[in-house]
Amino acid sequence: MIYLIGGSSHSGKTLLAQKLLEAHRIPYLLIDHLKMGLIRSGVADLSPESPDAELTPYLWNIVREMVKTALENGQHLIVEGCYIPCHYAEDFSPEQRGQIRALWLILSEGHQGPRERYRAPHRRRVVHPGAAPAGQPGAARGVQGPRRALSAHRGQVSG
Repeated sequence: MIYLIGGSSHSGKTLLAQKLLEAHRIPYLLIDHLKMGLIRSGVADLSPESPDAELTPYLWNIVREMVKTALENGQHLIVEGCYIPCHYAEDFSPEQRGQIRALWLILSEGHQGPRERYRAPHRRRVVHPGAAPAGQPGAARGVQGPRRALSAHRGQVSG
């Protein structure tokens, strides 16, 4: 099973991936680590300040193929980062999509994200399982939430 955790900056994606690793022993890939490795090695003609519109397609092309490789090998993987496009499902076959669970963490009015506690007190973190931003391709197509998906992964389906 592949778990994609996308969403806005400082919404708790890395914290969630770490907690899932600890609880379920599923390794995770932080797309930011891949990005910085490519930048620091000189392999990519990008910088940390490159716009998301430039970074997302570049990084997603690599991550997408890593996900496909993990699926082919029957391996579980958590992929975390803000560079997962909302239309990710278009890049996979129906069979592959059946083995992928996705969720986005977003900030909304009224609650503080883990790192924004002192910066933006008017924001609130909301976990929206399996959905892309409203009106975008890839929005909630029967995708299970993280608890249900992880329980199903272990053979126990629960809400």
